[in-house]
Amino acid sequence: MMGPELESAHKRREESGFYAKYMSGSGLDIGFGDYDPAPNCVGIDLKTPGYDGLHLPVDNESQDFVFSSHCLEHIFEWSPAIIEWFRVLKTGGYLIIAVPHQFLYEKKVDLPSNWNGDHKRFYTPAILMDEIEYSLAPNSYRLRYLQDCDENFVYSIPAEQHSGGEYQIECVIQKIEPPKWKLL
Repeated sequence: MMGPELESAHKRREESGFYAKYMSGSGLDIGFGDYDPAPNCVGIDLKTPGYDGLHLPVDNESQDFVFSSHCLEHIFEWSPAIIEWFRVLKTGGYLIIAVPHQFLYEKKVDLPSNWNGDHKRFYTPAILMDEIEYSLAPNSYRLRYLQDCDENFVYSIPAEQHSGGEYQIECVIQKIEPPKWKLL
């Protein structure tokens, strides 16, 4: 059983090779909730022993990937969360973040969300990248993939009704070995 956000993207990710490329080896699914974790993942949520909503109960640089789907928008302190997810990645590993798209899911400019009262922020690709760039040291990562996912999105559904199809932003960051030099 998968959550609705994961289920709508699952087929696309399988067919495109996304899982094979970015989610091979051992990984974590942060905030999987009451649904089965994503493929090849150990699910981490507030019921996981040793997890307090921020600090992951895993060693530094122990994971090939960290996957977080429709979780970041629920976290008030987003920067420490991104830093923590990045901490557990091996060099060469991938941080995969999917968040609802402000203009596809929310279909409005300002909070609160019409569809989930727990959303702390709305996301566009630029806002998501701004949070990542704010949180992670320059030259410690590279952006490998960033996409507005609107497969089967029903553009004819009015703004006051919940969206159909995919309505998210997907981002993949790869952890790299930082160069010995520093930015000027």
